[in-house]
Amino acid sequence: MRLPHALLFAGPPGVGKRELAEALAARLLCEAPRGAYETACGECPSCLMMANGQHPDYRVLQPEADSEVEGGEGVADGDKKKASRQIRIQQIRELEDFFHVGGHRGGARVCLIDPAEAMNPIVANSLLKILEEPSSSFYFIMISHRWRNLLPTLLSRSRRVMFGHPPVEESQRWLAEQKLDHTARWLPFFGHAPLALADAARSGRLKALETLVADLQRPGDPLALAVRWEGLVKADAALEMEELVVVVQKWLFDLGLSRVGAPPRYFDRQTLEPVAKKAALPALLRAQQQVGQLRAWANHPLNPKLFLEDLCVRALKPLNS
Repeated sequence: MRLPHALLFAGPPGVGKRELAEALAARLLCEAPRGAYETACGECPSCLMMANGQHPDYRVLQPEADSEVEGGEGVADGDKKKASRQIRIQQIRELEDFFHVGGHRGGARVCLIDPAEAMNPIVANSLLKILEEPSSSFYFIMISHRWRNLLPTLLSRSRRVMFGHPPVEESQRWLAEQKLDHTARWLPFFGHAPLALADAARSGRLKALETLVADLQRPGDPLALAVRWEGLVKADAALEMEELVVVVQKWLFDLGLSRVGAPPRYFDRQTLEPVAKKAALPALLRAQQQVGQLRAWANHPLNPKLFLEDLCVRALKPLNS
């Protein structure tokens, strides 16, 4: 059975979509496959070029910001602001040249797009023009965390493969194999996505999250807290501003659940109960609403320090009352 020329790997982040897409791309490009259902050999010239990130018949389309993170490039703050979080139309135009030129190795050609929702409608329609002219040797592998946001025409021209969360026991076992079993209590926070948790632990982001939660457990002066949180955002293993707001949202949400005796969703009950007992439910609900409104501005605050001060004042008000 021939593989569809366009695949869409859809599901939550951190469950292995990118890893499987890269393994499939390597298998499609492998020049000495071991068998029909085996992985790439890892030894042929094509596999060696893939391992070095230099295969001429393989392209990855992703936002510039993601490329900088993967490449580990040290860029100045001003350059970071310029890095696009969208796949640009110029990238599609360059892909058209790649599509219409024959393969360098005489075999398949593969394009991986991650994430597909980073294409705005204009960019997605430009990609559709290529998808509508399928080549027998050209494969698209698209990755999406929010596939329902994609254009219906894009969905109709690709075969969707759905990914879900692995069972909790399996996630815990995998984390133990990676020597990260001590992080398993964070699985609910990461939506039971073990790869997302492992990435946070290895990058240092998990330590920043632990610092953030420790601050929320013992709320004090909001302005002093804002200064500390600004340091977390500016650190090398930085939390994105929106990610910081999401942590506060999840914390307030779980405090509300704990306050009415319901099981928490993201944090363990023992962490929440001492704080929840001191908070009034109406104040918690107001804080949740206000922090949710602030999230809309998290990616482009005019003044990050003032934004964080506003966030801390609103989030800590029910905790300090």
